[in-house]
Amino acid sequence: MNIHINTDHGAISPYKIFLLLALAAGTAVILRLCIKRGIPAKKALLLAVILQPMCIFCAAVFTFITSGGKNIGIASIGAAAGVYLSALIISRIWNRPGEQRIILQNCTFAMPLMYGIAKTGCFTAGCCHGIEYNGVLCVEYSGKLTGDICVFPVQLLESAVFIAIFIAGMIFLKKHDIHSVHKVTILSAAAKFTLEFLRKSHSHKALSIEQAVCLAITIVCLIDMKKKQKRSSVQELA
Repeated sequence: MNIHINTDHGAISPYKIFLLLALAAGTAVILRLCIKRGIPAKKALLLAVILQPMCIFCAAVFTFITSGGKNIGIASIGAAAGVYLSALIISRIWNRPGEQRIILQNCTFAMPLMYGIAKTGCFTAGCCHGIEYNGVLCVEYSGKLTGDICVFPVQLLESAVFIAIFIAGMIFLKKHDIHSVHKVTILSAAAKFTLEFLRKSHSHKALSIEQAVCLAITIVCLIDMKKKQKRSSVQELA
């Protein structure tokens, strides 16, 4: 069974709707986690206000820079940078010990949900589409934006994987797993790194900028996890 999508949408683009839903859902999760984990409501609400425009701005700037000034679009790495930048800015206001760490952690937990919902929007628009594919559940795109192509539904796979990572993160947090943030980050980076190979834009590339960033993030997280394990072992012996 094939999936057919005409990308010549009307005045209201499904992509924009899903993008707004992703921002709203991510903001709601971050807001709830902040309040639940002891961040003052006033600070949490201020974060919610600046997070969305900052996210869009940084996503557009990242695309502009990496395309050599040729394109302005929404890139996931740039959007993530916008979320964390918002968290860093807000954490400096009425700063109390430990708050910055908690706010950054909350952003990390929400990020997979935002990405998963946004990728559903990419699926409806045909952007970031997969490699050429004619098997089961291939996506037949038509319209001015994509032309007539048949590709692998990589965006749907990304949505499913990242929403599953978000659910796993909530479970880790509920169980008070000390490595919950590291696990969510590593799972997200590994998923992004791997699924990039199924994207048409990755053709003829050994490693994309996104994959290089994901690889660096994974290495940093693994090193930090190792250090924490050593510190825990020393404290137990003491």
